[in-house]
Amino acid sequence: MRPLCFVTGASGFVGRHLVPRLAVGHRLRLLVRPGQPLPQFAAFDWERSEGRLEDHDALTAGVRGADLVVHLAALVSFRPEDRAAMFRVNTEATAALAAAARTAGVRRLLHVSTISAVAFRDRPELVDETAAYNFDPLRIGYCDSKFAAEQAVHEQVARGLDAVIVNPPSMYGAGDRRKGDGSLVTAVLRGEVRFAPPGGINVANVTDVCDGVLAAIARGRAGERYILGGENLTGRQLLERIARVAGGKAPRRTLPAWLVHAAAKVRRFDERVRGSRPPLTSEILTLASRFQWYSSAKAERELGWRAGTVDAGIAAACRELPPTGRATTR
Repeated sequence: MRPLCFVTGASGFVGRHLVPRLAVGHRLRLLVRPGQPLPQFAAFDWERSEGRLEDHDALTAGVRGADLVVHLAALVSFRPEDRAAMFRVNTEATAALAAAARTAGVRRLLHVSTISAVAFRDRPELVDETAAYNFDPLRIGYCDSKFAAEQAVHEQVARGLDAVIVNPPSMYGAGDRRKGDGSLVTAVLRGEVRFAPPGGINVANVTDVCDGVLAAIARGRAGERYILGGENLTGRQLLERIARVAGGKAPRRTLPAWLVHAAAKVRRFDERVRGSRPPLTSEILTLASRFQWYSSAKAERELGWRAGTVDAGIAAACRELPPTGRATTR
């Protein structure tokens, strides 16, 4: 009989691409909200486990009898108002899931974290898994809650859980609502971006990241984390790449870092009065002048994995845009 895999976050962006590949070698049990349909997985059989991530009983039921747990679910927000909610969902629920997996005797837990739980730099320098976490002075709830979630997993590893952590970057591909209509992609396609941010970001094709997740399940060392980074680009280079792959117009000028820092402070003060207004929240502006550039050498060396370019992911994301936001891909 094939091993049983319990998956959280199956309905999300990464889940859309990863779950069908997990189904090749596993029986699947998916955590879903009560009554939630998942027609995208109609091509194979899977078991429903109804509940929410904050429901500890649902997590206990989900891991029962499972050989593998793949934890994809998370609350992703860069609104200061969501900080407490992200600690409940991203940190406390991960801690409960890891504890339940250890108690149930799960053979391996794969926790999908983020590069935003590693470290950043103020200059264009590469960071790897050994870097000390330094996002905390920025007070960004997503980063802090995901870093705390990793610590919760490590606590269970110290008590005997076999767990591996992967840290993917910002991903492009089909099915990501955050990169759909009204996103940076559509803004570039419509020529609405006037200036590029001064920092740098790591971006990857979601299918490459899924390759890395599967490699970590098979070959990752217990208790280790692996950065699954793609390409390290400046803000301007990313906008130029989107324009080249999908059409549209990239800005020619880059804002100075001091101006972005000042805008972040003004926006944070305004948010205390009127609340945040995505997409340009104070947290996004705070990150926009930093460099989140990463080395994936450890994953390449230990997992036999390597990412390609992000181009195919950008093109796939654009193909799913509504007609009003789509350009002809090149």
